[in-house]
Amino acid sequence: MNILLVDPPFQIFMGFHRYYYPLGLGYIAAVLNKSGHNAKIYDAEHSPECKSLNWLDASNSYHLYLKALNGEGRAEWSDFSALLNRFRPQLVGLSALSVKVPVVMRLAALCKQFDRTIKVVVGGDHATIAPQELLASENIDFAVRGEGEYTLLELVRYLNEGKKGYDQIEGLSYKKNGLVVHNKPRDLINDLDALPTPAIESLFTPETYRPIDLGIMMTSRGCPYSCTYCGVANTWSRRVRERSIDNVISEIKMLKEKYGVTYFSFRDASFTLNRKRVAELCERLTAEKLNVSWECLTRLDLLDDDLIPRMKAGGCVTIRIGIESGNEKLLNKMRRKTNLDQIREAARMLHKHNVYWTAYFMFGVPGETRETIEDSLRLITEIDPPFVTIARYSLIPGTEMYEEVKRLGLVSERVDWALESNQSLFKSYSAHLDHKEFEILMEKAAERVVAHNEKHAVMIKKDDRVKA
Repeated sequence: MNILLVDPPFQIFMGFHRYYYPLGLGYIAAVLNKSGHNAKIYDAEHSPECKSLNWLDASNSYHLYLKALNGEGRAEWSDFSALLNRFRPQLVGLSALSVKVPVVMRLAALCKQFDRTIKVVVGGDHATIAPQELLASENIDFAVRGEGEYTLLELVRYLNEGKKGYDQIEGLSYKKNGLVVHNKPRDLINDLDALPTPAIESLFTPETYRPIDLGIMMTSRGCPYSCTYCGVANTWSRRVRERSIDNVISEIKMLKEKYGVTYFSFRDASFTLNRKRVAELCERLTAEKLNVSWECLTRLDLLDDDLIPRMKAGGCVTIRIGIESGNEKLLNKMRRKTNLDQIREAARMLHKHNVYWTAYFMFGVPGETRETIEDSLRLITEIDPPFVTIARYSLIPGTEMYEEVKRLGLVSERVDWALESNQSLFKSYSAHLDHKEFEILMEKAAERVVAHNEKHAVMIKKDDRVKA
């Protein structure tokens, strides 16, 4: 069966270059192709002509995404239709991140306009939590909830064999006699080593990707923490499953040898959760003289004075840390389980070991005020990260904070998902700040952060000890 897996366009409309290919679709394509199907990945966010934008520039360009949803003057829609004509898929799988829901709806309609017999399947974060919303569209046939590899494989087998009824396919939602049916959830994949290596070769025009774009990896799935705004557990659960170190090293070697990748981005939710495992990985990277560098995302309370130098010795050049706020009450409200003293201590350690790190801050959560925004900006100055990334809180279905926002009456029943991006300045979900005031505060905050980052960029160029 010809299967087209699509990461829908969003950031590309703003001229934003997104690093890395869609890893989740790479896993799904690998599983399908291993079973004899012809799965191809259309990464509609990929364009070598786009450039990286800072948060303020991306926000100022956000209106271009909203304009593109009207379909006027954009090649992305006609390009997709032309691809359907060339590839002739029997099934199209659309990855449904919440902010991309309007795009998913449009692409699904284009599929059915081209050929009513194409089966349209949605998966990803939004499909996992809100399948009924997506299946309300006449152009969407199925929703895959949770980990999608084996649910989609089973659905394809049913379709290929012409089987009637889908009630035995775990993790699937679909329409039957005008009603939406949700089958029982599928068990999590326990043995991640059993998954084939993501199918980079299934990308359209893989030759247009840089080696760094192909260096994205996950060495585990799941996160045990319960931050109220985060949707990671919606798909991966709070139970952490790990790949073996041998399996991880094997993929690193393959990517380096086959695609020339020497820089890797580990996208585990909390990479250093298992300190012993991270230390073992670093030892293997050193012992096998792979001569690669890498970055990871983790929590500040999962770092210590022993682990950081081990990570550096193993090739770590960037650690990305979610701090979120400089206000203790908001940190508690987010259930971060960290406090300002811990943040200061982590910053001290990172500076001591001269490691490049990025701090993430989020604004506009319920309870945010002019004063709490200033608290965060003061903390940035105090802990002085080499790079700061800021975001506007955006709704994620299935999270505790999303339910709080609904209880407070700060969102309507019909959410405009096109506005639910952390790059959008249009609204705050705090009762203390109206939208216009929040927008002005965020523009000023973004200007301060841009200046902060530019100052550090100049300093780093003068300091050969730090390699970003």
